[in-house]
Amino acid sequence: MQFYEKDYSKYDTFGMHAILVRLHEQIAEGFRLGSEVDLSSIKNRAISNIILCGMGGSAIGGDLLRSYTADELECPFIINRNYSIPGFVSSNTLMIASSYSGNTEETLTSYSYGLKTGAQIICISTNGKLSELAVTNNNPMVALPAGLPPRAALGYSFTPLLVMLWRLGLITDKKSELDETIDYIRNQASNLSNDIPFERNEAKQLAFRMKNKLPIFYTPPDHFDVLGVRFRGQVEENAKMLAYSAVFPEMNHNELVGWNHFEAYKNSLLPVFIMDSSTDPRINYRMELTAEIMKEMGVESIIINTKGDSLLTRIFSIIQIADFTSYYLAILNQEDPTPIGVIKRLKKALSKFQEDRKT
Repeated sequence: MQFYEKDYSKYDTFGMHAILVRLHEQIAEGFRLGSEVDLSSIKNRAISNIILCGMGGSAIGGDLLRSYTADELECPFIINRNYSIPGFVSSNTLMIASSYSGNTEETLTSYSYGLKTGAQIICISTNGKLSELAVTNNNPMVALPAGLPPRAALGYSFTPLLVMLWRLGLITDKKSELDETIDYIRNQASNLSNDIPFERNEAKQLAFRMKNKLPIFYTPPDHFDVLGVRFRGQVEENAKMLAYSAVFPEMNHNELVGWNHFEAYKNSLLPVFIMDSSTDPRINYRMELTAEIMKEMGVESIIINTKGDSLLTRIFSIIQIADFTSYYLAILNQEDPTPIGVIKRLKKALSKFQEDRKT
């Protein structure tokens, strides 16, 4: 299997590959950004729950933060992908409004509701309306570097939030795990970059197996559920093809039964199991057994194991594989991984819809 240099230059016109190779720089810079923001207005002792309001690539950093801190964080933490907010939001809520562009209408609407409840709000954005509102309402503001697709700015959308949580005393210092993760993904990027041949490039091999398939990403529930969401979203936005995800053990209580009648699309399915050695042995056994059942049905699976020592490194080991795999899948599909024209069309139509409602 060959990936040709001419294909990279032809289809990757916005330089997605260069962004993926430098993910470790985002994490290092994100640490600085999270360390410098003024949090004096946040009453950390009054925080009884956390809600992150965001969409798409601006929400995935919150998903990662929620999953990673699940064992340590003592208050509930939810991700709110909606215009509205839950009824429990109050002055005891830490609300994080995350919009890379600063103009995401769902996030701006939920932010306005948060203001009315008296929630303690932190904003994270590059610019736009959200940045203006943060200044007007004296909210702590993390100003991110601009110019990236939101999904390719995960190091920026995640790391400052992590740093701020430990600065507020809600979790312990994670500097050592961040340093290990930075070293791991910096080194691993050289093994996944486009100059590494197919025979030695895990991401290229995965992309080849996923081409013309419908990948379904299965994960454990603890710490790693975010990886199914991330892998699915990267395949959808970068490679412009459908993907789905599900979580164990819930998958065994419903979806598995649906595999009885699937002959019409049997050859199109590609189950991808993401596994970690620290997961409850009962769940790992369920995943292995399910892969075996699928094989008996005539459907081969892929198993991807996490790598690294610390929890954060193991999580990012899969994020990095997902990013590069979806990139090579885009090249195989003869797609530019960066543009998302149909979403821009939708946003334009929604803007017109809003204007029409005012008249």
